[in-house]
Amino acid sequence: MLRTAALGFWLLFAQGADLPKVLEKADALLEEAKTLYEDARARSAAPVFVEAGFKLEEARIKYLALNEVGSPEQQKTATDRLRAVNQLAKLIHDGKVAVSGAAVDSKPASAEKPGEAPAAPDRPAPAEGKPTAPIDVTRRAGVPDAAKQKDAEKAVHDLFKDQYAKKSAADRKAFARQLLDQAAKTGDDPAAAWVLYREAQDQAVQGFDPRTAIEAIDAAAKQFDIDPLPVKASALAAMAKVPRNPEESAALTDAYFRLIDEHVAADQYDAADKASAAALLAARRTNDPGQIARATTRAREIGEARTRFAALKGVLQTLASKPDDPAANLEMGQYLCYVKGSWDLGPRFLSKGSDPVLRALAEKELALPVQAADKATLADGWFDLAQKESSPLRKGQLLAHAGALYESALPDATGLLRVRIEKRMEGTRPQGPPAGPPGSSIDLLKLIDAKRDQVSGEWSMERGALIMPPGRSTAWLQVPYSPPEEYDLKIVAARKGGGFDLYAGVVVPGGKALMLHIDGGFNGRNGGFQTVNGKDWGDNETSYHDIKIFADERPHTILISVRKTALTVTADGKPLIKWTADYSRTTGNFVVPNQSALYVGNWEAVFEVTQLQLIPVSGWGKSIPHVR
Repeated sequence: MLRTAALGFWLLFAQGADLPKVLEKADALLEEAKTLYEDARARSAAPVFVEAGFKLEEARIKYLALNEVGSPEQQKTATDRLRAVNQLAKLIHDGKVAVSGAAVDSKPASAEKPGEAPAAPDRPAPAEGKPTAPIDVTRRAGVPDAAKQKDAEKAVHDLFKDQYAKKSAADRKAFARQLLDQAAKTGDDPAAAWVLYREAQDQAVQGFDPRTAIEAIDAAAKQFDIDPLPVKASALAAMAKVPRNPEESAALTDAYFRLIDEHVAADQYDAADKASAAALLAARRTNDPGQIARATTRAREIGEARTRFAALKGVLQTLASKPDDPAANLEMGQYLCYVKGSWDLGPRFLSKGSDPVLRALAEKELALPVQAADKATLADGWFDLAQKESSPLRKGQLLAHAGALYESALPDATGLLRVRIEKRMEGTRPQGPPAGPPGSSIDLLKLIDAKRDQVSGEWSMERGALIMPPGRSTAWLQVPYSPPEEYDLKIVAARKGGGFDLYAGVVVPGGKALMLHIDGGFNGRNGGFQTVNGKDWGDNETSYHDIKIFADERPHTILISVRKTALTVTADGKPLIKWTADYSRTTGNFVVPNQSALYVGNWEAVFEVTQLQLIPVSGWGKSIPHVR
């Protein structure tokens, strides 16, 4: 029935009926989304970012339909506009993360209505690097012509002649950052800025620095009218051609995961499919079963999402012409919630859909319940729907969202309601190896506000990385997250000064916090967990000796796996600690205010932490308040 109706609209569009009006409405929605984005940005209002995202999604639907059935000129316009839509979507996402500290769409919204100013928020100043001037995604500059690029390239090569002569990976990484920093100061010379961004990307690729390469591409896309996703794919493919060690392969895998997420956000499933295949290949080179399982699961999810999006084309065309069509709104809402995990946007469509059960749930969702009982009732509705799902992707999205709602209700729940919520939360736990994103891991760096979470020392965030303070004294930072019972904690860090300890505080089953020492002792080459069986970290069953992990300034990967009966640590994929755990023989080390929190620290050393990622295995973690 739906396919027949979709075919009728396809024929209607093919005749050219209403297409100019569809384009006009799409442009109006894009302008409205831009205005809302600037308002949200100026007021640090997360609900207004959500409203901007909804208007942008409505515009995207119309452009996608025009891209399928419009005239050649309309298709070109739609393609150009979709580049702007994707760029604005990224800005909206980043803005929402900056003010709310959460990037996961399945998290329930606060009880602020879209369009209302948030009531006296107690939040940090805007994140460093946030643009101070509006970015008009529909009026970005064109790529400078070849002649101007050639002149600028000569000037750049002359200016940085000495740096170009250095060929080591470390030198290329440092040079890439220097070029990127210089590009940010060259906005009044488009040709120079373009060449600097391009050269920064090239040096980062040659020095194997995926983070800087992607950052250079994103920065260029803010100023110039380019589609950054194919450029990112090419950069990662170039890095993948050279044989990599497990640590580098892990960094490449993570970069591919982020690229996959961007392709999915833009509904580019052919490209997402290619990126997921590349991620799986890179994951196999890590020799890490967790990474391989995650990449395999993500590839399956992309395959299903791709099929469901292909079946959605008729629905997009219907919504482009009839935005209130109940059947089309139902299909679109289910796609956004169940496939993309977009619980900010999906309920808007479901509330206009033809399914009375989903419509009622969506209306409750949009009412932003405040009381714990109301949140739990809403979570029950999504949880019950998950039990009827056979698709792992759809079931996982429903359970993840139900779990987030239960989590938000738990702090205010008492008595039998609390018991019921805790029991239901057990049913939303991931089963087996954690699945790929969305919803499978927590980027802890995005939760951290360095000034509000530092316990001692002056911590900072620079270009998305956590910088530990220098000095001879110990410095501590509490991560605003309480982990689940079993989990993996991944730390990617680079030594930037000093020669001694990196500390990582993990919470083990039973609630004790154990401190991992790395590069400790008088020679900076020992480590272990403190305290086991009454013995210090350097002299117990978890201790290791004469192994220097951070011997240079390259990033190294530490993976801490916390299980009920085992505690293991690997460094760059190589086993470091393997302990058959008896947590009753441990003594907790509570050096931060919240005893259920993760933490990091240092002594006589400076570290740059570029990744701090938690992958749940069993149990349920939760965000906790900042220290101050």
